[in-house]
Amino acid sequence: MATIKWGVIGLGLIAPSHLDCVNYCGNTELAAVCDKDGEWVRFVKDKYGAKKCYTDYHDLLADPDVDAVSVCLPNYLHAQVTIDALNAGKHVLCEKPMAPTAAEGRRMKEAADRSGKRLMIVQNQRFFPVSQYMKMLYDEGRFGEVYHIRTGWRRPLGMMPSPEDKRRNGAMVDRNWYNDKSLSGGVLRDLGVHMIDLAMYITGFPNMTDAIASAYRKFEPDVPDEIKSKYSYTSEDLVTALIKFDNGMSLDLEVSFGSAVDEEAVFTNIYGTKMGADRRGEDQLKLIDCSDGVSFKVIEPDYKSAVRKYGHCVQIFADAIEKDEEPPVKPEETIKVLEVLDKLYETAGFNK
Repeated sequence: MATIKWGVIGLGLIAPSHLDCVNYCGNTELAAVCDKDGEWVRFVKDKYGAKKCYTDYHDLLADPDVDAVSVCLPNYLHAQVTIDALNAGKHVLCEKPMAPTAAEGRRMKEAADRSGKRLMIVQNQRFFPVSQYMKMLYDEGRFGEVYHIRTGWRRPLGMMPSPEDKRRNGAMVDRNWYNDKSLSGGVLRDLGVHMIDLAMYITGFPNMTDAIASAYRKFEPDVPDEIKSKYSYTSEDLVTALIKFDNGMSLDLEVSFGSAVDEEAVFTNIYGTKMGADRRGEDQLKLIDCSDGVSFKVIEPDYKSAVRKYGHCVQIFADAIEKDEEPPVKPEETIKVLEVLDKLYETAGFNK
């Protein structure tokens, strides 16, 4: 088995899942880590056993001992760093969203096509067994005509992204880009991209024909005033939307960083002419059989034994590189998701 030498660029909140998986996978080796904070990058190098560390990602990309990289940076940096990595001859696994806009996503795909290297986005909601099972049912025609999907990721107040985070070495770090629309933050790009991608993935990526959204900023993070006053909070904390597709399907979306609800809820409800689905969280699923057109029967399927089990996206991507296969998250699919996000921001008028 070939060993893929891996680099991780950006050592914030999401990076440990990539670092752990690189060290766990049988076909990967942690060659290098990169973060602009020199003290922190050295701490992470020692903790995870990386061979090298860098404070400038260009230096990591120039390292011939790195074959592939994870881009774990804030949203507004995804496109340029990914393009630079592809141009440097590295395979790229980029965290979601692919980019702030579809135009930037297309530039990333063009760079991948030119370089001949693989590009995959971390749309990990697809790989939960419950998601794979709903996809299988759709492909088999078990839902009949899917004419509507209701989906969302709602969080109660108190879960708003904090403007600062305390690292394991005790240092505080600014992570307020989540709350700053000038840095492509906001709940639509953070949580909405997951739910839209999943709905479109299950239904074969139909083309959007129209969409309308409302976006709001009503709350601020629950942190001490001396921290809160140092930052501005300009990105949306709640979005509701209705999206229409060329297959006749509509999609009802609600996502929030914090709103007047009593608990966090992640859900996907599929409305079909033969059967529906009610997915909650990562592993709860009920099917609603309405095939006779007049009544219904609730089924709790043993779905975990019926579908392929996937690991972390690092493992999925590494396996695709090793086998020289196209990764299961294709750039053209995630660009279609970004086109939906572009339309939602346009109609909401929030990011103007």
